[in-house]
Amino acid sequence: MYRFLFIFFFLFSCSNMKEITLYKNLPSNTNIDNSLGKFTSTEIFTKGGIDEVWGNSDERCNPFSFSPLDASMDFREKSTKEQIQNSENNEDIQISLSINEVEISEKKTVLKNSLHLKTDMDQNCEWIGMGIGWDGWQPKDLSNIVDKAAIEFMARVDGSTIYKVPIVFILEDYGSNQCYATANYLGIDGGVITNDWTKVTIPLSSFSYLTNTIDLTNIKQLLMQCYDKIDIYIDNIKIIPYVHKYKRLNPNLTVRDSILPIDIFSENLTSYYGINEKYCQNIILKQETSYNGGKFVEVNVDLQECKWNKLGISWNDWLYTDISDNIYDLHLEFDVNVYKNSDTRIIFEDYSGKKISIELETYIDKVRTQKWEKVRIPFRQFPIRKSDINLKKVKNILFSFGDKTKLKLDNIKLTK
Repeated sequence: MYRFLFIFFFLFSCSNMKEITLYKNLPSNTNIDNSLGKFTSTEIFTKGGIDEVWGNSDERCNPFSFSPLDASMDFREKSTKEQIQNSENNEDIQISLSINEVEISEKKTVLKNSLHLKTDMDQNCEWIGMGIGWDGWQPKDLSNIVDKAAIEFMARVDGSTIYKVPIVFILEDYGSNQCYATANYLGIDGGVITNDWTKVTIPLSSFSYLTNTIDLTNIKQLLMQCYDKIDIYIDNIKIIPYVHKYKRLNPNLTVRDSILPIDIFSENLTSYYGINEKYCQNIILKQETSYNGGKFVEVNVDLQECKWNKLGISWNDWLYTDISDNIYDLHLEFDVNVYKNSDTRIIFEDYSGKKISIELETYIDKVRTQKWEKVRIPFRQFPIRKSDINLKKVKNILFSFGDKTKLKLDNIKLTK
């Protein structure tokens, strides 16, 4: 009887399978004219298990793992109830079973089918990311296709819909020079990434190669650096023929902050790390009716409760920022209300991890009045000459707070 039921289930299930589309966003006609000439290193990632894919050696700072999910496989599970009747020995037997109906377009046995990037942005990590040295780590020449190609990949999430991919995509040459780009709204098919695989496109022309010293004829790898909390699957990364529909802006407008003042924080934070109220209350974004300045950053560090004591802010969506032309006229300005200060330091950091820092205590009132005061620090007061920081490639400003520090921060800006 059980053998009969198994065969019946199998036949019944097969009869109810239907054709499904692999990618809901792909057009029916996928015959694209290949205009990349002699460039053949088009496949960046389709499946893993090779030495080309690597993650941060520090597990806390490694967002990457392989996943069995596959962009060329589409599962949709539906709970259905089927009534099965059978008779044995002239007895009617009625069985009600809940069966998962699974629609499969293609079956693969490779478990390392896609990349899973997941991180809560550990504040102790200077770099959270991964890299792919595709085509066997051979040098890749992108110089002849940079204006007519794009990096394309498929992405999906398990949870809520997202509207951006919080990753900086970095091309690095064999001289360790880099250029950067992000996946913006216009590059996401439909503008959202859901539980279905969605196509994402990043034109090569959107990378900052014009303002970075990078050898496009000698590309080593593609890096992916997370700049916010993320839980996303990525698959089928490749270089495709692509004509960018939008005019490229002068790169100086996107990476060089020559127009002052520069608003780092006044009301909202978009590109930052160190604040996550779900896990730690040491640093939070707050608003009070007694304060008419809107939202502010409240710091109340207790390292016994949790170890978060740093706040990092990028004012250029984690693209590098060039402030080298302004250092003699530049000032860092912010409002602060200090209840207790314990070794608070203000730090600027470049993309190689080099830093310059200064102590807050030197620039605030020694008497704790528990009132807001404005702090104005000439940028030349930072030990620039004693450091190797590259002010053409500034990554972020960083506030580091000692244990038991209690203060409020607002209206952080760079100005003359």
